[in-house]
Amino acid sequence: MAADYQLQLALLGQADEFALWLTPGERDRAACLSEGPLRTRFVVSRGLRRQMLSACTGRPAQTLEFEEDGTAKPRLVDGEGWDFNLSHAGEHVAVVVRRGAVGIDLEHHGKVRDQEGIVSRYFHPDEAQAWQCLPAELQAGAFFRLWSAREAAMKCAGLGLARGIRVTRIDPGFIETGAAMARVGEEIFAVNVLAAPADCTLVVATSPADD
Repeated sequence: MAADYQLQLALLGQADEFALWLTPGERDRAACLSEGPLRTRFVVSRGLRRQMLSACTGRPAQTLEFEEDGTAKPRLVDGEGWDFNLSHAGEHVAVVVRRGAVGIDLEHHGKVRDQEGIVSRYFHPDEAQAWQCLPAELQAGAFFRLWSAREAAMKCAGLGLARGIRVTRIDPGFIETGAAMARVGEEIFAVNVLAAPADCTLVVATSPADD
């Protein structure tokens, strides 16, 4: 089945290109940030989401307004069903746009201390059991797959880690197939691993009820 979302990856080195899509207010906010990755990530992510949502909605990029208070998933005002989400890792920013709920997570495979402790403490017991049964050489890759799937599903549900981590379950078969169902509270989502930059994992979550 063809994907019903638009996804784009951009590099922090493209900041000048995406700065053209920002509003004057966003340019002022960017100027107040320290030079470096924080500023360029802001510029690329804000510019890319305006570019993509403008193309999908048919509305001028500069007229798009967003609700974001830092406690919930950002939302397009008067979005007419359009949702978006973004994630970043290293030099990459990923943005996904969909008519219907969507979440995305891009994770760099950095060194993680005590993966087993994190799995036991924060993953669903079914996920933890499946992970612990893997050969040691496969556990690191599976850790990032499950972590990204959990984050994408929680973001699709509109929750952050604090509220979502204890109520999320990924079907353990996801470790091998890269495509499975996820439950966040009472909501069900589809999670899928996609092609990603080197040393990264990329997962998108969508709500089948929106299909």
